Amino acid sequence: MKKTMLVVTSLYPYGQGEAFVAAELEHLARCFGDIELVPIFYTPGTSPRPLRQRVDLAYADERWGMLRALRVAASLVAGLLRYRWLGDLRAILGRPHKLDNLKELVRALYRARLFERFLAGRREQVDIVYFYWLLPEILGALQYRKGSGRPLAVVSRAHGGDLYEDRKPGGYAGLRRGIVAGIDAVYPISDHGTRYLNGRFPGLGAKFHTARLGVDDPGFLNPQPAGGPLALVSCSFVVSGKRLHLIVDAIAHLLAADPAREVRWTHVGDGPLFEDLRAYAASRLGARAQAVFKGYLAQAELMAVYRDEAFDAIVNVSDNEGIPVSLMEACAAGIPMVATDVGGTAEIVNAANGVLIPADADSATIAAALLRFADRPGTRACRRSARLHWEAHFNAAANYGRFGRTLAAGTAPDAAVARQVLQPGLPPDGDPAAG
Repeated sequence: MKKTMLVVTSLYPYGQGEAFVAAELEHLARCFGDIELVPIFYTPGTSPRPLRQRVDLAYADERWGMLRALRVAASLVAGLLRYRWLGDLRAILGRPHKLDNLKELVRALYRARLFERFLAGRREQVDIVYFYWLLPEILGALQYRKGSGRPLAVVSRAHGGDLYEDRKPGGYAGLRRGIVAGIDAVYPISDHGTRYLNGRFPGLGAKFHTARLGVDDPGFLNPQPAGGPLALVSCSFVVSGKRLHLIVDAIAHLLAADPAREVRWTHVGDGPLFEDLRAYAASRLGARAQAVFKGYLAQAELMAVYRDEAFDAIVNVSDNEGIPVSLMEACAAGIPMVATDVGGTAEIVNAANGVLIPADADSATIAAALLRFADRPGTRACRRSARLHWEAHFNAAANYGRFGRTLAAGTAPDAAVARQVLQPGLPPDGDPAAG
Protein backbone atom coordinates (compact mmCIF):
# COMPACT_ATOMS: atom_id res chain seq x y z
CA MET A 1 0.00 0.00 0.00
CA LYS A 2 1.30 3.46 -0.90
CA LYS A 3 2.13 5.81 1.96
CA THR A 4 0.34 9.03 2.84
CA MET A 5 2.02 12.41 3.29
CA LEU A 6 1.47 15.93 4.59
CA VAL A 7 3.30 18.64 2.65
CA VAL A 8 3.82 21.78 4.76
CA THR A 9 4.24 24.94 2.67
CA SER A 10 4.50 28.64 3.39
CA LEU A 11 1.34 29.69 1.50
CA TYR A 12 0.86 27.31 -1.41
CA PRO A 13 -1.71 26.80 -2.89
CA TYR A 14 -2.63 30.35 -1.82
CA GLY A 15 -0.98 33.54 -3.04
CA GLN A 16 1.41 33.85 -5.96
CA GLY A 17 4.60 32.41 -4.48
CA GLU A 18 5.93 28.85 -4.42
CA ALA A 19 4.72 28.28 -7.97
CA PHE A 20 7.35 25.56 -8.35
CA VAL A 21 5.55 23.37 -5.78
CA ALA A 22 2.95 22.43 -8.39
CA ALA A 23 5.39 20.61 -10.65
CA GLU A 24 6.83 18.66 -7.73
CA LEU A 25 3.39 17.61 -6.50
CA GLU A 26 2.57 16.05 -9.86
CA HIS A 27 5.50 13.67 -9.49
CA LEU A 28 5.08 13.04 -5.75
CA ALA A 29 1.47 12.03 -6.39
CA ARG A 30 2.72 9.05 -8.37
CA CYS A 31 4.68 7.78 -5.37
CA PHE A 32 2.15 8.33 -2.57
CA GLY A 33 -1.37 7.08 -2.00
CA ASP A 34 -2.58 10.40 -0.61
CA ILE A 35 -1.05 13.87 -0.25
CA GLU A 36 -2.52 16.70 1.79
CA LEU A 37 -1.22 20.28 1.85
CA VAL A 38 -0.80 22.34 5.02
CA PRO A 39 0.00 26.02 4.38
CA ILE A 40 1.23 27.87 7.46
CA PHE A 41 -0.44 31.08 6.27
CA TYR A 42 -3.21 32.18 3.91
CA THR A 43 -5.46 35.19 3.49
CA PRO A 44 -9.04 34.28 4.50
CA GLY A 45 -11.53 34.83 1.71
CA THR A 46 -9.03 34.19 -1.07
CA SER A 47 -9.21 31.20 -3.37
CA PRO A 48 -6.46 28.61 -3.73
CA ARG A 49 -4.91 27.78 -7.05
CA PRO A 50 -6.47 24.73 -8.71
CA LEU A 51 -5.00 21.44 -7.53
CA ARG A 52 -5.97 17.83 -6.98
CA GLN A 53 -4.73 17.51 -3.41
CA ARG A 54 -6.74 18.35 -0.32
CA VAL A 55 -5.77 21.36 1.79
CA ASP A 56 -5.88 21.44 5.60
CA LEU A 57 -6.15 25.01 6.94
CA ALA A 58 -6.47 24.05 10.59
CA TYR A 59 -2.89 24.99 11.52
CA ALA A 60 -3.02 28.35 9.74
CA ASP A 61 -6.36 29.10 11.40
CA GLU A 62 -4.93 28.22 14.82
CA ARG A 63 -1.89 30.41 14.30
CA TRP A 64 -3.63 33.41 12.73
CA GLY A 65 -7.28 33.21 13.84
CA MET A 66 -9.32 35.47 16.13
CA LEU A 67 -7.88 33.98 19.33
CA ARG A 68 -4.32 34.21 18.05
CA ALA A 69 -2.88 36.11 21.03
CA LEU A 70 -4.30 33.62 23.51
CA ARG A 71 -3.17 30.59 21.53
CA VAL A 72 0.30 32.01 21.01
CA ALA A 73 0.71 32.75 24.72
CA ALA A 74 -0.50 29.30 25.75
CA SER A 75 1.71 27.61 23.18
CA LEU A 76 4.73 29.61 24.27
CA VAL A 77 4.27 28.56 27.89
CA ALA A 78 3.83 24.94 26.85
CA GLY A 79 6.86 25.17 24.56
CA LEU A 80 9.00 26.50 27.40
CA LEU A 81 8.02 23.48 29.46
CA ARG A 82 8.24 20.81 26.73
CA TYR A 83 11.23 21.73 24.55
CA ARG A 84 14.93 22.11 25.14
CA TRP A 85 15.82 25.76 24.67
CA LEU A 86 18.32 26.75 27.39
CA GLY A 87 21.28 26.01 25.13
CA ASP A 88 19.82 28.37 22.53
CA LEU A 89 19.27 31.03 25.16
CA ARG A 90 22.86 30.79 26.39
CA ALA A 91 24.12 31.18 22.83
CA ILE A 92 21.85 34.17 22.24
CA LEU A 93 23.01 35.96 25.39
CA GLY A 94 26.62 35.58 24.32
CA ARG A 95 26.26 37.22 20.91
CA PRO A 96 25.04 40.50 19.37
CA HIS A 97 21.45 41.23 18.29
CA LYS A 98 20.04 39.72 21.48
CA LEU A 99 16.56 41.20 21.03
CA ASP A 100 16.17 39.98 17.45
CA ASN A 101 17.33 36.53 18.44
CA LEU A 102 15.14 36.33 21.52
CA LYS A 103 12.16 37.16 19.31
CA GLU A 104 13.25 34.41 16.93
CA LEU A 105 13.47 31.91 19.81
CA VAL A 106 10.02 32.88 21.10
CA ARG A 107 8.50 32.51 17.62
CA ALA A 108 10.14 29.11 17.18
CA LEU A 109 8.83 27.85 20.52
CA TYR A 110 5.21 28.80 20.02
CA ARG A 111 5.13 27.74 16.37
CA ALA A 112 6.58 24.34 17.24
CA ARG A 113 4.04 23.79 19.99
CA LEU A 114 1.13 24.96 17.82
CA PHE A 115 2.14 22.51 15.13
CA GLU A 116 2.50 19.68 17.63
CA ARG A 117 -1.06 20.36 18.79
CA PHE A 118 -2.25 20.50 15.18
CA LEU A 119 -0.84 17.02 14.46
CA ALA A 120 -2.27 15.63 17.68
CA GLY A 121 -5.72 16.95 16.77
CA ARG A 122 -5.84 15.44 13.29
CA ARG A 123 -8.16 12.50 12.86
CA GLU A 124 -6.35 11.17 9.80
CA GLN A 125 -2.84 9.90 10.42
CA VAL A 126 -0.06 10.05 7.84
CA ASP A 127 3.21 8.25 7.25
CA ILE A 128 5.43 11.22 6.47
CA VAL A 129 5.45 14.96 7.13
CA TYR A 130 7.42 16.75 4.44
CA PHE A 131 8.28 20.39 5.12
CA TYR A 132 8.96 22.36 1.98
CA TRP A 133 11.05 24.82 4.01
CA LEU A 134 13.30 24.40 7.05
CA LEU A 135 10.74 25.70 9.56
CA PRO A 136 10.38 25.84 13.37
CA GLU A 137 7.26 23.70 13.04
CA ILE A 138 9.53 20.73 12.38
CA LEU A 139 10.37 20.55 16.08
CA GLY A 140 6.66 20.25 16.84
CA ALA A 141 6.38 17.31 14.46
CA LEU A 142 9.36 15.65 16.14
CA GLN A 143 7.86 16.18 19.60
CA TYR A 144 4.52 14.78 18.41
CA ARG A 145 6.28 11.70 17.06
CA LYS A 146 8.11 11.21 20.34
CA GLY A 147 4.96 11.57 22.42
CA SER A 148 2.69 9.48 20.24
CA GLY A 149 5.15 6.71 19.54
CA ARG A 150 3.98 6.62 15.93
CA PRO A 151 6.50 5.65 13.22
CA LEU A 152 6.20 9.04 11.52
CA ALA A 153 8.92 10.14 9.10
CA VAL A 154 9.83 13.85 9.26
CA VAL A 155 11.87 15.41 6.44
CA SER A 156 12.46 18.86 4.99
CA ARG A 157 13.80 20.67 1.98
CA ALA A 158 16.09 23.65 2.56
CA HIS A 159 16.39 26.53 0.10
CA GLY A 160 17.97 29.90 0.90
CA GLY A 161 16.42 32.28 3.40
CA ASP A 162 15.16 29.37 5.45
CA LEU A 163 18.55 27.63 5.43
CA TYR A 164 21.35 30.17 5.88
CA GLU A 165 21.28 31.55 9.41
CA ASP A 166 23.27 34.66 8.50
CA ARG A 167 20.24 35.82 6.49
CA LYS A 168 18.15 36.00 9.66
CA PRO A 169 17.97 39.46 11.31
CA GLY A 170 20.20 38.34 14.19
CA GLY A 171 22.07 35.53 12.47
CA TYR A 172 20.16 32.88 14.46
CA ALA A 173 17.47 30.40 13.37
CA GLY A 174 15.23 29.32 16.22
CA LEU A 175 15.89 25.88 17.72
CA ARG A 176 17.84 24.84 14.61
CA ARG A 177 20.20 22.45 16.41
CA GLY A 178 17.33 20.50 17.97
CA ILE A 179 15.55 20.36 14.63
CA VAL A 180 18.57 19.05 12.75
CA ALA A 181 19.42 16.55 15.49
CA GLY A 182 15.92 15.03 15.43
CA ILE A 183 14.87 15.20 11.81
CA ASP A 184 15.26 12.14 9.57
CA ALA A 185 16.68 13.98 6.56
CA VAL A 186 17.22 17.48 5.19
CA TYR A 187 17.34 17.94 1.42
CA PRO A 188 19.03 21.22 0.43
CA ILE A 189 18.37 22.26 -3.15
CA SER A 190 22.08 22.86 -3.82
CA ASP A 191 25.45 21.35 -3.01
CA HIS A 192 26.30 24.74 -1.51
CA GLY A 193 23.46 24.26 0.98
CA THR A 194 24.57 20.72 1.80
CA ARG A 195 28.13 21.90 2.44
CA TYR A 196 26.77 24.67 4.65
CA LEU A 197 24.83 22.20 6.82
CA ASN A 198 27.83 19.88 7.05
CA GLY A 199 29.93 22.79 8.25
CA ARG A 200 27.35 23.95 10.78
CA PHE A 201 26.53 20.50 12.13
CA PRO A 202 29.57 18.24 11.90
CA GLY A 203 28.77 14.64 12.68
CA LEU A 204 25.24 14.85 11.26
CA GLY A 205 26.22 14.76 7.60
CA ALA A 206 24.40 11.47 6.98
CA LYS A 207 21.14 13.43 7.25
CA PHE A 208 21.98 15.95 4.50
CA HIS A 209 21.42 15.11 0.82
CA THR A 210 21.25 17.51 -2.10
CA ALA A 211 17.95 17.16 -3.99
CA ARG A 212 17.67 19.70 -6.77
CA LEU A 213 14.51 21.45 -7.85
CA GLY A 214 13.57 21.36 -11.51
CA VAL A 215 11.27 22.75 -14.16
CA ASP A 216 9.31 21.03 -16.90
CA ASP A 217 10.39 20.94 -20.51
CA PRO A 218 8.74 24.01 -22.10
CA GLY A 219 8.63 22.24 -25.46
CA PHE A 220 10.42 25.03 -27.33
CA LEU A 221 13.64 27.02 -27.42
CA ASN A 222 13.71 30.76 -27.03
CA PRO A 223 14.49 32.38 -30.40
CA GLN A 224 17.78 34.23 -30.55
CA PRO A 225 17.36 37.88 -31.59
CA ALA A 226 18.25 38.31 -35.26
CA GLY A 227 19.06 41.99 -34.92
CA GLY A 228 18.09 45.15 -33.11
CA PRO A 229 18.69 46.09 -29.46
CA LEU A 230 20.51 43.89 -26.97
CA ALA A 231 17.54 42.02 -25.48
CA LEU A 232 17.67 41.26 -21.75
CA VAL A 233 15.14 39.72 -19.39
CA SER A 234 14.94 39.41 -15.61
CA CYS A 235 12.39 37.55 -13.52
CA SER A 236 12.00 38.04 -9.78
CA PHE A 237 10.04 39.70 -7.03
CA VAL A 238 10.84 43.39 -6.82
CA VAL A 239 12.40 43.51 -3.36
CA SER A 240 15.64 44.98 -2.08
CA GLY A 241 17.58 41.71 -2.06
CA LYS A 242 17.12 41.29 -5.82
CA ARG A 243 19.07 44.55 -6.39
CA LEU A 244 17.26 45.25 -9.66
CA HIS A 245 18.53 48.83 -9.65
CA LEU A 246 21.93 47.36 -10.59
CA ILE A 247 20.46 46.13 -13.88
CA VAL A 248 19.30 49.67 -14.60
CA ASP A 249 22.76 51.00 -13.73
CA ALA A 250 24.46 48.42 -15.94
CA ILE A 251 22.23 49.32 -18.89
CA ALA A 252 22.98 53.01 -18.33
CA HIS A 253 26.69 52.13 -18.34
CA LEU A 254 26.32 50.31 -21.70
CA LEU A 255 24.51 53.27 -23.22
CA ALA A 256 27.09 55.77 -21.99
CA ALA A 257 29.98 53.66 -23.33
CA ASP A 258 28.54 53.30 -26.84
CA PRO A 259 26.39 56.09 -28.35
CA ALA A 260 25.06 53.62 -30.95
CA ARG A 261 24.00 50.97 -28.43
CA GLU A 262 20.31 50.16 -27.91
CA VAL A 263 18.93 47.91 -25.18
CA ARG A 264 15.53 46.35 -24.52
CA TRP A 265 15.05 45.14 -20.95
CA THR A 266 11.99 43.14 -19.92
CA HIS A 267 11.26 42.51 -16.26
CA VAL A 268 8.75 39.91 -15.10
CA GLY A 269 7.55 40.10 -11.51
CA ASP A 270 6.07 42.54 -9.06
CA GLY A 271 6.60 43.43 -5.42
CA PRO A 272 6.69 46.31 -2.95
CA LEU A 273 9.41 48.21 -4.85
CA PHE A 274 7.83 47.81 -8.29
CA GLU A 275 6.87 51.45 -8.79
CA ASP A 276 10.19 52.64 -7.37
CA LEU A 277 12.01 50.48 -9.91
CA ARG A 278 9.95 51.84 -12.78
CA ALA A 279 10.64 55.39 -11.67
CA TYR A 280 14.36 54.70 -11.29
CA ALA A 281 14.55 53.19 -14.78
CA ALA A 282 12.73 56.20 -16.23
CA SER A 283 15.18 58.57 -14.53
CA ARG A 284 18.34 56.70 -15.60
CA LEU A 285 17.58 55.37 -19.06
CA GLY A 286 17.11 57.48 -22.16
CA ALA A 287 15.47 56.95 -25.52
CA ARG A 288 17.94 54.22 -26.57
CA ALA A 289 16.71 51.91 -23.81
CA GLN A 290 13.29 50.34 -23.69
CA ALA A 291 12.22 49.05 -20.26
CA VAL A 292 9.19 46.76 -20.28
CA PHE A 293 7.61 45.90 -16.91
CA LYS A 294 5.20 43.00 -17.29
CA GLY A 295 4.38 42.61 -13.61
CA TYR A 296 3.38 39.27 -12.18
CA LEU A 297 2.90 36.47 -14.69
CA ALA A 298 1.74 32.94 -14.02
CA GLN A 299 4.19 30.27 -15.08
CA ALA A 300 2.28 29.51 -18.29
CA GLU A 301 2.28 33.21 -19.17
CA LEU A 302 6.02 33.45 -18.56
CA MET A 303 6.60 30.50 -20.86
CA ALA A 304 4.55 32.24 -23.53
CA VAL A 305 6.89 35.24 -23.25
CA TYR A 306 9.93 32.99 -23.64
CA ARG A 307 8.32 31.30 -26.64
CA ASP A 308 7.29 34.48 -28.44
CA GLU A 309 9.93 37.08 -27.53
CA ALA A 310 13.63 36.77 -28.36
CA PHE A 311 16.21 37.38 -25.61
CA ASP A 312 19.99 37.47 -25.59
CA ALA A 313 20.33 36.72 -21.85
CA ILE A 314 18.57 36.58 -18.50
CA VAL A 315 20.06 38.64 -15.66
CA ASN A 316 20.00 37.89 -11.93
CA VAL A 317 21.96 40.16 -9.58
CA SER A 318 20.54 39.04 -6.22
CA ASP A 319 22.61 39.33 -3.07
CA ASN A 320 21.52 35.84 -1.98
CA GLU A 321 19.85 32.80 -3.52
CA GLY A 322 19.37 29.07 -3.17
CA ILE A 323 19.30 28.18 -6.85
CA PRO A 324 16.84 30.49 -8.64
CA VAL A 325 13.94 28.73 -10.34
CA SER A 326 13.85 31.68 -12.74
CA LEU A 327 17.27 30.60 -14.04
CA MET A 328 16.11 26.99 -14.38
CA GLU A 329 13.17 28.16 -16.51
CA ALA A 330 15.44 30.27 -18.72
CA CYS A 331 17.98 27.44 -18.94
CA ALA A 332 15.27 25.04 -20.13
CA ALA A 333 14.38 27.48 -22.91
CA GLY A 334 18.03 27.85 -23.93
CA ILE A 335 18.49 31.42 -22.71
CA PRO A 336 22.05 32.22 -21.55
CA MET A 337 22.45 33.48 -17.99
CA VAL A 338 24.30 36.30 -16.25
CA ALA A 339 24.13 35.96 -12.47
CA THR A 340 25.90 36.80 -9.25
CA ASP A 341 27.91 34.07 -7.56
CA VAL A 342 25.72 33.70 -4.46
CA GLY A 343 24.32 30.60 -2.76
CA GLY A 344 24.11 27.73 -5.22
CA THR A 345 23.90 29.86 -8.37
CA ALA A 346 27.31 28.57 -9.51
CA GLU A 347 25.68 25.15 -9.85
CA ILE A 348 23.50 26.36 -12.72
CA VAL A 349 25.54 29.19 -14.30
CA ASN A 350 28.97 28.40 -15.72
CA ALA A 351 31.35 29.55 -18.45
CA ALA A 352 29.65 27.33 -21.02
CA ASN A 353 26.11 28.64 -20.57
CA GLY A 354 26.58 32.17 -19.29
CA VAL A 355 28.64 34.45 -17.10
CA LEU A 356 29.01 34.15 -13.34
CA ILE A 357 29.90 37.53 -11.82
CA PRO A 358 31.11 38.37 -8.31
CA ALA A 359 28.50 38.78 -5.60
CA ASP A 360 29.56 42.42 -5.13
CA ALA A 361 29.76 43.21 -8.86
CA ASP A 362 29.36 46.88 -9.75
CA SER A 363 27.48 48.25 -12.75
CA ALA A 364 30.59 48.23 -14.96
CA THR A 365 31.22 44.54 -14.24
CA ILE A 366 27.61 43.63 -14.92
CA ALA A 367 27.64 45.68 -18.12
CA ALA A 368 30.78 43.91 -19.36
CA ALA A 369 29.12 40.53 -18.78
CA LEU A 370 26.00 41.59 -20.65
CA LEU A 371 28.02 42.94 -23.54
CA ARG A 372 29.35 39.45 -24.29
CA PHE A 373 25.92 38.54 -25.63
CA ALA A 374 25.94 41.32 -28.21
CA ASP A 375 28.03 38.91 -30.34
CA ARG A 376 25.09 36.77 -31.36
CA PRO A 377 26.87 34.28 -33.64
CA GLY A 378 29.46 33.77 -30.92
CA THR A 379 26.86 32.92 -28.26
CA ARG A 380 24.90 30.24 -30.12
CA ALA A 381 26.93 27.52 -28.40
CA CYS A 382 26.09 29.15 -25.08
CA ARG A 383 22.40 28.78 -25.83
CA ARG A 384 22.84 25.09 -26.64
CA SER A 385 24.82 24.58 -23.43
CA ALA A 386 22.09 26.20 -21.36
CA ARG A 387 19.53 23.71 -22.66
CA LEU A 388 21.87 20.75 -22.18
CA HIS A 389 22.62 21.83 -18.61
CA TRP A 390 18.89 21.89 -17.84
CA GLU A 391 18.48 18.41 -19.29
CA ALA A 392 21.32 17.05 -17.16
CA HIS A 393 20.58 18.74 -13.84
CA PHE A 394 17.23 20.57 -13.61
CA ASN A 395 14.72 18.45 -15.49
CA ALA A 396 11.67 18.28 -13.23
CA ALA A 397 10.54 14.87 -14.46
CA ALA A 398 13.90 13.33 -13.57
CA ASN A 399 14.61 15.20 -10.33
CA TYR A 400 11.16 15.02 -8.78
CA GLY A 401 10.61 11.43 -9.82
CA ARG A 402 13.77 10.34 -8.01
CA PHE A 403 13.00 12.52 -5.02
CA GLY A 404 9.50 11.11 -4.70
CA ARG A 405 10.80 7.54 -4.81
CA THR A 406 13.39 8.38 -2.16
CA LEU A 407 10.74 9.82 0.18
CA ALA A 408 8.35 6.94 -0.43
CA ALA A 409 11.09 4.42 0.35
CA GLY A 410 11.21 5.86 3.84
CA THR A 411 14.98 5.99 4.09
CA ALA A 412 17.52 8.54 2.97
CA PRO A 413 20.41 7.18 0.88
CA ASP A 414 23.76 7.23 2.61
CA ALA A 415 26.02 10.18 1.88
CA ALA A 416 28.18 8.31 -0.65
CA VAL A 417 25.16 7.18 -2.67
CA ALA A 418 22.91 10.24 -2.33
CA ARG A 419 24.62 12.24 -5.06
CA GLN A 420 24.05 9.60 -7.72
CA VAL A 421 20.53 8.71 -6.52
CA LEU A 422 19.32 12.29 -6.50
CA GLN A 423 21.65 13.91 -9.04
CA PRO A 424 22.76 11.42 -11.71
CA GLY A 425 25.26 12.76 -14.18
CA LEU A 426 27.27 14.85 -11.74
CA PRO A 427 31.00 14.25 -11.87
CA PRO A 428 32.68 12.81 -8.74
CA ASP A 429 33.69 16.22 -7.40
CA GLY A 430 30.08 17.46 -7.56
CA ASP A 431 30.82 20.42 -9.83
CA PRO A 432 28.02 20.60 -12.42
CA ALA A 433 30.14 22.91 -14.56
CA ALA A 434 32.55 20.01 -15.11
CA GLY A 435 29.84 17.65 -16.31
